[in-house]
Amino acid sequence: MQATTNNQETYLPDHVYHALKAKLEKLVSEPFEECGTDPETEIVTALGEIGNIWPLSVLDEAQVAEAA
Repeated sequence: MQATTNNQETYLPDHVYHALKAKLEKLVSEPFEECGTDPETEIVTALGEIGNIWPLSVLDEAQVAEAA
């Protein structure tokens, strides 16, 4: 697994990109109170569940070493 830094570009399959974009657009256009959660939770969920995009901090030490 490769760690992404701020200067690296990340490319997703088109269907993942469009699903993630659609979810984020929906979040922006709807009040969060209707979803029963907060904006941060919804965005983190969209990034993880749709885009499989996670911060390195969710990995344990062995996984971080492997990603480096």
